[in-house]
Amino acid sequence: MALALRDYEVFRGDPAHLPDVMLKVFAGLVPEPQVLRVAKIEEQIIGCYAMYLPSDAKPRHELAMVMVSEPYRRNGVGRWLVGHAIGVAESRGGRQLLAPLAGPGDFLLGLGFRGKPNDYRFEMIPE
Repeated sequence: MALALRDYEVFRGDPAHLPDVMLKVFAGLVPEPQVLRVAKIEEQIIGCYAMYLPSDAKPRHELAMVMVSEPYRRNGVGRWLVGHAIGVAESRGGRQLLAPLAGPGDFLLGLGFRGKPNDYRFEMIPE
């Protein structure tokens, strides 16, 4: 299924409305991330990301998950979601986005993250 950027929109998400496969991953995140955004086509959630905001325990923004439903993969949805997460982090004063994720290594490296599995980092360019 080919998608154009304007075929879907990104909104604040509610875990109660996530598809089961996404909810299962989100529910396993402890503590629960403060940011959840979903990509939708009409009312159907096709992807999401979750992010931790800085705290005393975690001084940097941290991407906890990014998922796209199987039929919508390879259409730029994941790229758009990660770009959105970078924008949210940067708008909150972030200079680095951590992504301690094991799975999507080539995907994150292709987006400008550096590192290795469980330790990817995106450095934002200071103005």
